[in-house]
Parts: sequence; C-alpha cells; structure tokens
Amino acid sequence: MGQIIWNWTWIAVMPLLLGGAVRLLCRRWSKAWLVTAAAALLAAAAYIAALDPPVRGSELYGLRTVMAVFLTAGSLTAAVILRVKNKRP
Repeated sequence: MGQIIWNWTWIAVMPLLLGGAVRLLCRRWSKAWLVTAAAALLAAAAYIAALDPPVRGSELYGLRTVMAVFLTAGSLTAAVILRVKNKRP
C-alpha cells in the first residue's frame, strides 16, 4: 500500500504542486498566463502521444498525460486563487 501512495505522490501530487509553484513564482510577470497556456499545450501534446503509443502496452505515455494534466490543474488553480485574491477590496 505504501508503494502505491508513493507512486501517486510522484504522478499526481508533485506535478500539481509544481504547476502551482511555478505559476506563483511568475505572478509578478505580466505574461504569467503563458505558464498555464504552455502547461495546457503540454497536456494536449501528451494526450495526442498517448492515443497511439509507439510501444503497445506501455503505460509511460498515459502516465505522462496524467502528470501533464495535473501540472496544468495546479497552474490553473494558482491562477484562479491569485485572481480572486487580487479582486478583493
């Protein structure tokens, strides 16, 4: 059970935190939205690669897609939090 938790930590939690951290670090940059856009493009490219993997039965491309989606989710969540936080009086 511990190995499964450790695997999901690296597959889901770390990309989520990394996406949020990168977006938070770039918050003062006027084009910080490019971080989220790049993560979304990466997730789309990973999904397209996972549709027809070069090695049949390989889980690598699916796992990369999941990691890219969580990276995008972390970046988008941080962007929304920053937007809501800055809108308050």
